[in-house]
Amino acid sequence: MQLAALSSLLLSWHRLTGQSMRDDVRGRALELLEAHLPLSAAWWGLGRLSGNSPWVLQSYLHRLPPAFAADWLAVAEMDELARSVLENPGVTELYSGLDAPNCFDVRYGIASALSTAMADEDTGLVRFLSIYRDHSLPLFTDNDRALVELLVPHMFLAEEQQERATWQRKLANQRQLLAKVNEHAWLEQASPAFCQVLLAEFPEWNGGCLPKALHNLTRTDGGLWQGRTLDVSASRSADGGCHLGLQLRMSLGLTRREEMVARAYAGGLSHKEIARELGLTPATVRSYLQQCYLKLKVSNKVSLGDALRGVSEQCL
Repeated sequence: MQLAALSSLLLSWHRLTGQSMRDDVRGRALELLEAHLPLSAAWWGLGRLSGNSPWVLQSYLHRLPPAFAADWLAVAEMDELARSVLENPGVTELYSGLDAPNCFDVRYGIASALSTAMADEDTGLVRFLSIYRDHSLPLFTDNDRALVELLVPHMFLAEEQQERATWQRKLANQRQLLAKVNEHAWLEQASPAFCQVLLAEFPEWNGGCLPKALHNLTRTDGGLWQGRTLDVSASRSADGGCHLGLQLRMSLGLTRREEMVARAYAGGLSHKEIARELGLTPATVRSYLQQCYLKLKVSNKVSLGDALRGVSEQCL
């Protein structure tokens, strides 16, 4: 591959950040790659290991049927290529099934494959990419393998940049620190600030899977967990996971309960909704809010929200 072509390809990938959907970025990145390295199909996704068994948490199938991932998982423990890829992160492995094709290869017309996996530093999950050729194309060569090993980190980086850009756009419209968590309590998306705040509450936490104290939040339709320094709220997402929101609790001269009531009210909840959420009476909620107004020297909901948000931003 000529240096000018390589430079153009990398620049094109990094310009994909503006795409709104992750699968749009993956599909377009593979199309750009195909102009330099023909391929028949590809599988790009995110997973983790459970014991010796891989779990696929999210994937994009490029010119492959929906059953592909489930069929592969059924034979994953016998897949020597997958084992080698996971044991050698960042190294692209070359596979040819012509000598002894297995049933899976025959079913999906796989004659040759290049596979790479790399650990994601923020979540502890594994990003993976496998590209395939059928019998209509030549087998991948070792030169192809070396080229893909060079290119895959840039493809993953383009994906990460798109995810961060999308997440930042969401955060710009939110007043909380947010994270996306899958049904197994593993972080899929989180800002560095979210991780930093969570680490302050859980000093022993080392990333990836949420602290055990928060696992129940991922198994319900929503709820609230209260810690020493923050409140964690959860809401169910359409894909079976959930979104977590962190709210730092500052002293502000408020008690813990006063601040919870103030944040809920500034966030748009009514007196009755706050009472129901926190197990209080509406009259008690009104009393707490009166104390908050006096202590913070504010006179309405907007200025109350500004006071709470201003302190949170200073702490971040």
